[in-house]
Order: sequence, then C-alpha cells, then structure tokens
Amino acid sequence: MKKPLECLVIMPVGPRSKIEYVRDTLSSFFHYFDCQGSLLLVLDDTRSEKLRDSLLNYPRTVIVNAQSLLTDGSRNHNTRGLLFVKQILALRLLSSEYEWKTLLRLDDDALIIGPNPHFDALEIFGREPDVGMLGAYLRRGDGQDKRPSLRRQGRRLLKRLISRDIIRYPAMVRTLAMLVIKAKLKGYKLGDMCTGGALFLSREAYDCIETVCGREIYNLRHSDLADDLLLALCNAAAGYKMKDFSDRDDVMAINWRGLPMPLDELVRRQKKLLHPVKDPKNQDHEKMVRRYFEKIRRESVSDANQ
Repeated sequence: MKKPLECLVIMPVGPRSKIEYVRDTLSSFFHYFDCQGSLLLVLDDTRSEKLRDSLLNYPRTVIVNAQSLLTDGSRNHNTRGLLFVKQILALRLLSSEYEWKTLLRLDDDALIIGPNPHFDALEIFGREPDVGMLGAYLRRGDGQDKRPSLRRQGRRLLKRLISRDIIRYPAMVRTLAMLVIKAKLKGYKLGDMCTGGALFLSREAYDCIETVCGREIYNLRHSDLADDLLLALCNAAAGYKMKDFSDRDDVMAINWRGLPMPLDELVRRQKKLLHPVKDPKNQDHEKMVRRYFEKIRRESVSDANQ
C-alpha cells in the first residue's frame, strides 16, 4: 500500500549549486512544511558525492541520483530537456511508493518563507479541478505582465518544430508536435508556462500527463527547451489549465530574476514561497536574503519555546 502524502517537493540540484545554500533551502522546508504530510525529493545532478554526504541525516528527504535514472548514452548530454526527463523519471520512482496530492517543483535558489503553502494550492485544485498548474503564469511576483516573455518562449518552441532537429532528432520533434497539437486543441497559446523557480502541479494533472504522453516523454531528452516550458506544455496537452498564484496578494512571490518585492513587504503580505533569492550581479545578495529569513525562522522557534 502506498504511503499518503499531502505534498511531494522535488528540487533539482546541479553541479554549480552551493551546498550551504541547498541546506538552507531544505531548512526552510523543514521549518514551514507539515512534517507528517510532506516529503522532499532532492534530484542530485551534481555528479559528486558531496551533496549526498552532506544530507545523509536529513529527515523527510529522499536523494535520487539523476544520472542513475538514465538507461542510455543520454548521460553525457546536458540539455534542458534532459533535466525535464530526469524529473519525470524521479517522480515515477517516488509515485510508485507514495500517493501524493500535489507536487511542488522548487529551484534551490527558492525559499519557503511561510507555513504550508501546499494547503493553499490544494484548496484551489479542489475548487477548480480543471486547473493543473499554479505559479507565476501571466503575471510575475512583482505584478509585471509576463505575456511578452511568454510569446518569446512560444517563438522558440515553434523554431524547434522547423529546425534541423527534425533530421537529428526526429522522435523529439514528432513528440513536440504531438504535444503542441493536443495542447492547442485545448486552448493553449504557444509559450504559456509558469516560471519554474517554484510551481505547483496537481496529482490529477500528473496522472493525466503520464496517460496522454508518458511513453513519448523520454524523446524530449534532446530538447533545448526549458523544463518548465515542457512541463506546462504537457499539462496543457493533458487537458489542464494554468492559473496565477504569484500576484501581489497570492502566497507565492515568484520572479525569474530579481526579488519580486522588498523583504519587509514579503513578510507584511504573508508570502510563503519566494524565488529567486540570488542576484547574478551581486554575490552578497543571496547571503543577505537567506540570513534575513533564517533569522525569522530562528526567532519563531525561540518564541514557540518560551
């Protein structure tokens, strides 16, 4: 019998990730997520034993070696499509053991900053069963319109269907075309996606994705399209919609780059999920943001013990 879970969290970790920051993101998960109904899947793509060794004693954590999931020469590839495939294969592995209700896909430069955001997601999925994905869809966490960016992603997707890939990787192009046709018939606009820094997927949408396109998903390992775009495309092909969950008054605060709002405003608005905490132009930025929220976690524990 499968073990029940309210939320399965999957967090890919690559070779350029800082282990100390990965551990801090994990600490935010342990602090804010219900300990009985949640599990964190760390998809270890670091190609090193350091991450596994540093997380050996962590509770409610399953570490899966990403390379071990592959059965062919794809191990030597480094495409964004391959990252998508690794995540799907890891989910299949965990789904054979756990009956989860919602999936949180989380980057390692994201933070949980409020209690049990999956409860809010489950409430929406229960109320709107045609919605399969929640996140920063048409609006960023700072309130800006994402649609110009989505249309650029759509043009990239279209180029992949008419590029030389049709000769090099015909199965991949055939699978992409199949997904696009199925998604378009259900109202999908090319490029529509939720930003992958943090997004929720319903269990019903995942099961339908496996039913509709599970056999063909491995063909996408050669794609250079972003894994969040591929997941959104599969979600739409399976007949599910996306919904914004990262507007000013929602619990998520998700941008692709740059803090969605000042730190004190994130707290005042009672945000629960934040991405990103890093700034490529300022190496000290991530450390400052993490220390700010680590202090809040520490003080909340101190208050609870008094």
